[in-house]
Amino acid sequence: MNFFESIFLDLGFSWTASKLIPYILMSILGFVIVYTFQSRIQQKWKKWTIMTILAVLPFSIYFSIFPIYTGDFVNNHFSPERLATFPKKPLVTVVVLPGCPYCHETIRFMNELLRREPKLNIRYMVVAETNNPLFAFRKNLSKGIDVEKSTKPKDWIVMARGGFPTIILSENHQIVHAWENDQFGVRAIDEILERSK
Repeated sequence: MNFFESIFLDLGFSWTASKLIPYILMSILGFVIVYTFQSRIQQKWKKWTIMTILAVLPFSIYFSIFPIYTGDFVNNHFSPERLATFPKKPLVTVVVLPGCPYCHETIRFMNELLRREPKLNIRYMVVAETNNPLFAFRKNLSKGIDVEKSTKPKDWIVMARGGFPTIILSENHQIVHAWENDQFGVRAIDEILERSK
């Protein structure tokens, strides 16, 4: 999430809209620039070349700084077998491994998500044999995010389909959906927030 997306989130837009609006605005800005400069250039071939460049320039610059990744707009979830107990209330469980760099990268995002949605219930399930790896997560996560050690690591590995981190949304003691890290985009976030209201 970047500065521009944060503005639209603060204005109350959904995560999906907040991701899309800056790209749309940059495209519109390109056409406004073209409209402004179109009468100043007389030669036809020069005019079309410069207008084309000016039309795509704002979008291209924004895209080069904040690219759209494959997983940004996806909501490709799966439904794992429930091999652990889940509470009745909606809960987001982030299943992580201690030495997984992608798992540690989720910390900043989940802290931001909880800051924006304080009623959201989030827990980290650390798939480990000892309690030592929990401290790294507890130290960096917001106080409102629970960190637990898995009691049955193999069951959590099966539920995560061996991919870490995996985000699991549960409600009424059942798993609603689960996402692998690269399949957890803004549409998935909007779905989680809609269910947790």
